[in-house]
Amino acid sequence: MSPRSTRRPLAAIALSALVSAVLSLVAPAAAFALVPTAPVSLPGDIEVMPPYQPQSFCDPVNKPGTLALADKLTATYAGTSIASLSRPCGSDKSEHYDGRAVDWGVDHRVTRQRLQGQAFLHWLFATDAAGNDHAMLRRLGVMYVIWNKQIWGSWSQKWEPYSCSGATACHVDHMHLSLDWSGAMKKTSFWTGVVRAPMPPPLVSIRALHVTKTQTVSVRDDAPQPVYRLVAGGHYRISVRGVYHYDERVRHRADAECSTADGSTWSARHAGESAGQLDLIVNGSHYWHPTGAVVNGCSTDHTYRHYVTVDKGTPLQLVINDPGRWSGSGALTVSVVRIA
Repeated sequence: MSPRSTRRPLAAIALSALVSAVLSLVAPAAAFALVPTAPVSLPGDIEVMPPYQPQSFCDPVNKPGTLALADKLTATYAGTSIASLSRPCGSDKSEHYDGRAVDWGVDHRVTRQRLQGQAFLHWLFATDAAGNDHAMLRRLGVMYVIWNKQIWGSWSQKWEPYSCSGATACHVDHMHLSLDWSGAMKKTSFWTGVVRAPMPPPLVSIRALHVTKTQTVSVRDDAPQPVYRLVAGGHYRISVRGVYHYDERVRHRADAECSTADGSTWSARHAGESAGQLDLIVNGSHYWHPTGAVVNGCSTDHTYRHYVTVDKGTPLQLVINDPGRWSGSGALTVSVVRIA
């Protein structure tokens, strides 16, 4: 065989390899152009940016919108799976504990899955024909996304570094999507074709006797959303413990009933403030019974009790009455138990 005849097969092989390479890129590109489709006609108006509604109680049951989004992801992007939805109650905070989070198994290290994840995010954040930014994110009620050591939140509307260690904790091997309550309950326009205001979190009715429910109340919560509902005819014992800073000064601290300016002398009325300020208010009342050792009407271990009886179902409203809340820090821990 002459040198010339040898070059022809080599050239043909090279051309064939080039064509195969191009086709291997074009075919997946077409596949990755796939995006989720809404089951209804989308209206002209659109939801506001999803509010940040962090997990405040544990109810590890997959919500209908969570399941629908998970099914939509796996149906649209072939070869992907769901790594996790709801989880048993834990000590940290996660929407997995109330059925509002999806861990979608798209591994950023795997080319095909990385492109699938990128295609979904491009669709999720894109501006629609009417000029609505983050259009599908708003129509689905996605309040934050974590993927490949980065987090995007509706509170900042930008990607930021996510502090973590390891492929799973850093969400390299999967993408995390947390939904607001409208999205989780499948009440957004992507599913219904109707735009509504964001749903508040559902209230958890405290019906069972002698079962304690606990939540924290931050000094910076301005009339925080209620978590629990007291049922008609129920008699409840509400306990509170803890100390917070009511401004930026280290010695300026308060508990549910009393405060100190010098760091050692506690009283039920803070100098220069009217009675009732710097208290924890429960459904309009700020009177607490100190428990343990008591000095000047204040609990030395900062624990107090309050009793409530309700004639009808009532949300449990808890707020720290601190006019300067944005310069303070810390939280109180509240426990509620139905005793009759």
